[in-house]
Amino acid sequence: MFKKSLAALAVLGVAAGYASAADVTLFGVVDTGLIYTHQTFADDSKADVNNFAMDSGVSSASRFGLKGTEELGNGLKVGFKLENGFQSDSGALKSEKRIFDREASVSLYSDFGTLSMGRMGGVGSGAGTYDLVLATADAFDGGDNNVFGFATSDRYDNMVTYQTPKFAGLQATVQYSFNEDSTNKDNGREGSSAVNRYSSAALTGDFGALQTVLAYEFENYKSFGAAEHDDGQIVYLGGNYDCGFAKTFVMGQYFKGIKAGQLTAITEDDAAHFDTVGTDGTDGYSADGVKGYGLHLGTIVPVAGGDLTVAAYFTDFAVEYADQDVDAKSYAFGAKYEYYLSKRTSVYTGAGFAQVKYDDEGSDKTTQAYLGLTHRF
Repeated sequence: MFKKSLAALAVLGVAAGYASAADVTLFGVVDTGLIYTHQTFADDSKADVNNFAMDSGVSSASRFGLKGTEELGNGLKVGFKLENGFQSDSGALKSEKRIFDREASVSLYSDFGTLSMGRMGGVGSGAGTYDLVLATADAFDGGDNNVFGFATSDRYDNMVTYQTPKFAGLQATVQYSFNEDSTNKDNGREGSSAVNRYSSAALTGDFGALQTVLAYEFENYKSFGAAEHDDGQIVYLGGNYDCGFAKTFVMGQYFKGIKAGQLTAITEDDAAHFDTVGTDGTDGYSADGVKGYGLHLGTIVPVAGGDLTVAAYFTDFAVEYADQDVDAKSYAFGAKYEYYLSKRTSVYTGAGFAQVKYDDEGSDKTTQAYLGLTHRF
């Protein structure tokens, strides 16, 4: 950890020297809140959870980073983004494996579009520069703590992203990762069938008050000898419309073959179970993955100097095995009010409820309430 801190300081020092030759900005978010969580489980062997605690990133993930651009002439520009996640309640780094766990990318901008390379989020991850799906079609841009339930992608290493210029409000984005996780030493050669590879394509539309998105994500899972596994696929369709007094969000998704850990309706413990009891007993996913669909409706309404966000989510899914399926439905509802003390500082409070109902096996239920403070710089 000490070595990582020294490395981070060294990067900041180099960036300070670079600032004289390029436009470099230090940016970030510090978000700390108090959150109460009550959980009950379908599995009677699990004890109920009643927890009241201080936490980081209750409303927006705490982070800091550096970004900059340099004009090269002839319509060309180069830029970079280095972004780190941290725990504002303890000062600890969010990741033990990476200094810049949220994003580390370099980009070339031209009249023909933007080419980016490095570590960055997928179009359906709700993270970073290419957060296209959830930023456009989800009122909470990735759910509200325990209130969500949708399938999402993640941040990936070794990613290449190309984004076209806008044509009549339309813009296309394609991505490919040669190896999703370079820190996994058990992985094989980058770009080979011995590693998980990710690809995506998205088409966004900017038509003034109306914003739309259509996206497809594909995960080509690494091979496990003779074992056969479905590859993961997610399709999204949605958008938002700003009528002045409110902005309304609508989204639907269909997913197939994904890992249980990609579906936010499933708890971490259950996901770990579903993802390790496949027919071959290896890690990663059940024999056939998780299949289903999700629907979302939400709105953001300006109220008394702040924003009131209200959202509902429904997910119908099945964890598929060769011999039987585990069927379930997820219902989630959340509301948050954020009041702006300034352009960069806000206070917020919110509450929500989520239920995952397993066929003939009871339900997991979660109730949450929170309040906190966010400062952006």
